[in-house]
Amino acid sequence: MRQSLGIFQHVLLLVTPLIATSALFIPPGKAATLATSEGDLSFTNFSESFSTIVKQNQGETSAFSNGGIVNVQNQANTNSTDNPPTASTSALSSAFGESKDYLGLAETRAKIISNFDVDASKPFSFDFNTTLDLETSIDQSPIENARAIGNISFLLFDTSDIPKPNLPDFLSHLLDKTNNSIQKSPLDFFFLTGNLNILSNNNVITYQKSQNITLSNEFKQFSFEGNQEIAQVSITGSFQRSFNNPANLTLIAVRSNQARVVAPEPSLNLALILFCGLVVVATKKRHQATHR
Repeated sequence: MRQSLGIFQHVLLLVTPLIATSALFIPPGKAATLATSEGDLSFTNFSESFSTIVKQNQGETSAFSNGGIVNVQNQANTNSTDNPPTASTSALSSAFGESKDYLGLAETRAKIISNFDVDASKPFSFDFNTTLDLETSIDQSPIENARAIGNISFLLFDTSDIPKPNLPDFLSHLLDKTNNSIQKSPLDFFFLTGNLNILSNNNVITYQKSQNITLSNEFKQFSFEGNQEIAQVSITGSFQRSFNNPANLTLIAVRSNQARVVAPEPSLNLALILFCGLVVVATKKRHQATHR
């Protein structure tokens, strides 16, 4: 349902497990795994006020154990203010398992879609800060595995060709998970991607940006050896661009985090099949918040 465009409210969403399992006794010497994915993206110092802003916060957790213990959790929020115009989204997804025969998954996603009217020859600008903190840890390899994934991005589009009366519906439609892209080439973009898989050599932390984005500070710290892996990245930057004619601009920001732990044994084969079915069901039951 489309919301009123008049009054802004802060959004805070705490996503709790859809499925939880536990054990009262954990035999000594059994294996444990941990995966965490934390991401943050914030925008400040916009040169223009929002003409419209819509937001979405979603998350799912799923867990299964057969004689072990598994805990999965999401904490996520998406906020914005009108005066001064700011927007931010952050999340922590974590999964922990101990003993044997378990599988846990925590996943959260957010979108912030903001729209601006910009005068001809007037620079449109903003500052941004983004961080990605991933960690995986296991006790026994290759019996256990832990994986942490994080993706943060924003793209700026020229939407001057869309009639003003159609803009609210157009922006709300972009929140639909099945509509992750806009049928236009972005004017500018920024992507930050991280993937840690403790049983794989394909660990990666990378970013890309367009020429109108200037980076002012970068911090990176990596450790990919042994049974514990860590990747931390923090990037601060700014954007500025002018247009020859009056323009309507749409900024789409996306953040996603995922943490997964697993300790499979042959007896878990059937459980894995059941778990995959639970994941399908869980993806249809999302917590969602949309404003303005």
